[in-house]
Amino acid sequence: MTVKLYELLGADDRRYSQFSWRAKLALKHKGVDFEAIPLLLTDKESIAFAGSKSVPVMVDGEEIRSDSWDIATYLEETYPDAPPLFGGPIGEGVTRVINSWCDRAVNAALGPLIARDVLDAAHPDDRAYFRESMEKLYKRTLEEVQEGREDRVKNLYRTLDPIRQTFRKGQPFICGDSPAYADYAVFSQFQWARVTSPFKLLDGDDPVFAWRERMLDLYGGFARDTA
Repeated sequence: MTVKLYELLGADDRRYSQFSWRAKLALKHKGVDFEAIPLLLTDKESIAFAGSKSVPVMVDGEEIRSDSWDIATYLEETYPDAPPLFGGPIGEGVTRVINSWCDRAVNAALGPLIARDVLDAAHPDDRAYFRESMEKLYKRTLEEVQEGREDRVKNLYRTLDPIRQTFRKGQPFICGDSPAYADYAVFSQFQWARVTSPFKLLDGDDPVFAWRERMLDLYGGFARDTA
């Protein structure tokens, strides 16, 4: 039975949920076939069966998982003969730190740079809800949040320095010679930005840019071709 993965539907069939991208790449990593089921941000009914109000939600036979991290740990346990996402208990612990750093530091630096652009990338039926919920979070209009981003992008540059220095030492991926879940977590932020915004985040000579290109090329260009 094919795994089902519920994800966000944006304008022009864009799939812009960063957390769904983590789950999709984890499934690709494990070689698990899946059917992507796009939903509106305001469609809470379709995933109510999972006890969740947000995507991703994954259904694997009788098993239901929500939250990208829980999906990844489930895949690691359920498909042990496939390539590992964490590389053992120690690797899982370190990956959890990277996942948290991504959710907190990277997201905090990147999100305000594209906040207004994401509104345009959202499905038209979701835009009023998106604006209301995000402006409540930021306590400002999305236009105000995004204003002056050309100067503030340097905060993102500094935030990414730990992985940049790793790449400069010749390591091609965050997880070493090949990618795993820590790469997918950080990459999901850039895929979110790539799908929703034309704003330039990285210079072409930045090692993080080269890593992002390697990530886009994975699995036959899956992330590059299915945004």
